[in-house]
Amino acid sequence: MALQIFIYICFAYGLSNLLVYGMGPYDFLDWIRKMAKKLFGRWGEMLDCMMCTSANIGMVASLLNYFFVNIPLTPMMILYSNTLPWYVIAFCDLCITSGIVWLINTLQEALERLGNNG
Repeated sequence: MALQIFIYICFAYGLSNLLVYGMGPYDFLDWIRKMAKKLFGRWGEMLDCMMCTSANIGMVASLLNYFFVNIPLTPMMILYSNTLPWYVIAFCDLCITSGIVWLINTLQEALERLGNNG
């Protein structure tokens, strides 16, 4: 159970980091961020925020896991399976994913600042 949650956290952090900071081949991810801002305005700016991006990843992963995948992959599905309503599981996965990814990102940025000052 703990290993599954750890793998999920690594997946969520990696995907969030890629979507927020990554360039991709031929600057494809940067192009997606720019197009999202053009098409959706303020909503498109969510791809500039680790907390926003990871919250959306948590919600989408939770909904996909609840409705389409038969094995528990997200933290709430691992802990509670289908014993709670889908909207409770999706909201809690959103919060867990956003909080943990934000915490890891904040720690990484603090360590980078510490390394640059020393």
